[in-house]
Amino acid sequence: MSVSRQYTPLDPASAPASPIVLGTMAWGAAPAPAPGEGPALLAPAGPEPAEAARERARGALRAGIDAGVDLLDTADIYGAGVSEETVGALLHELPYEERSALKVQTKCGIVLDEVDADGRPMVRYDSSPEYVRARLEGSLARLGELRVDTLVIHRPDVLTPVADTVRAFLDAREEGLVGKLGVSNLGVGRTLEFQRELAAQSADGTGLACVQVELGLHHRTLVESVILANHPGAAADADVADLGRVCAAEGIELQAWGSLGQGRFSSGDDGAAGVVGEVARELDTSREAVVLAWLLRLPWGVRPVIGSQDPGRIAACADAVAAAEAMDSAQWHRLWTAARGAPLP
Repeated sequence: MSVSRQYTPLDPASAPASPIVLGTMAWGAAPAPAPGEGPALLAPAGPEPAEAARERARGALRAGIDAGVDLLDTADIYGAGVSEETVGALLHELPYEERSALKVQTKCGIVLDEVDADGRPMVRYDSSPEYVRARLEGSLARLGELRVDTLVIHRPDVLTPVADTVRAFLDAREEGLVGKLGVSNLGVGRTLEFQRELAAQSADGTGLACVQVELGLHHRTLVESVILANHPGAAADADVADLGRVCAAEGIELQAWGSLGQGRFSSGDDGAAGVVGEVARELDTSREAVVLAWLLRLPWGVRPVIGSQDPGRIAACADAVAAAEAMDSAQWHRLWTAARGAPLP
C-alpha cells in the first residue's frame, strides 16, 4: 500500500519519540464502576485497594515509557489529588535517565470541593491569580516537585480577565515554578486571547504550549465543523470550527483528550468498531493504533491523550504513527463514515 501522508508534528526539530500523551486521571483511584453505578474517576481508592491501584499505575507508566511516551497529563482534581500524588511517587522510583526524559503537565481551574447554601455539591470555574497560585503550589507539593513543565487552565473562567491569569502564570514562571502555559476546553476566541496576552506581557514573546479538547472518532466536532461546512449535518461548533487550523498556524500543540473513545472501538464487529477492526487487519496493526492514526492524519499536529492503564492497550497505541503513515484516504473516510453512522453528503 502506498503511503499517502506521513505524520508530521508542528515542530519536527523537537518532536517527541511518540506523539502520545499518557493521561493519569484514574491513577491511584479504584477501578471505575459498571455503567449506571455512579462516577468514581474523581474519587481516591480506599485503603484496601490503594496498593493495587498504585501497581496498576506503575504498569501503565512502564508501558508508556516503553512506547516512547515523554509527557504525562494530570490535574489537581483527579482523584481529589491522588493522581498527582501517584504520578509523583512513581516518577521518584525511576532511574535518573528515565525520569529526566519525562515531562509533566497538570491542570487547575475547576473547583469541586464546595457546596451551595443547601449543602449540595457545586462546580464552578476559577482562574483568578490567587486560585491559580494556590493550586499550582498544591500540585507541586503532591507531585513532590519544585517545578512542573506545563500548567493548563482546565476550563474557562469568564469572570477573571485573561490578562490576570496570564500575569499569575508569568509570575510563577519567573520564580521557576512552571515552564509553560496551556489551556483546555476553550474555543478559538478565548484561545487567541491567551495567546495575544502572553505575547504582550512576556519579555520573550512566549505563546501557549497547548490547547486540549475532546477529539476522536467518537467526538468529531472539530473535524465536521470544517468538512461539513454549509451542510445541515455540520456540528454546532461553539467557536471551535477553526481551532485546528488556528493552533497549527500559531504553533500551539493540539492535544486530544478522550482520543480512544473510552474503549468503544477496541472490540466488536458491528458499526464503527467493526470498521476499525477491518482497517486494523488491512494495516496489520491494533485497533487502538487505527483509532489514533485517524487523528494523526489530520493536518494539525494532533497529540492524542490516552487514559488507559492497561499495559497491553498502551503498547498497542505505540504503532499509531506507522499506522498513520500507511492509512490511505479511503480508509480514513471509511472510518469517519462508520463513526458518523450515516453516508457522507
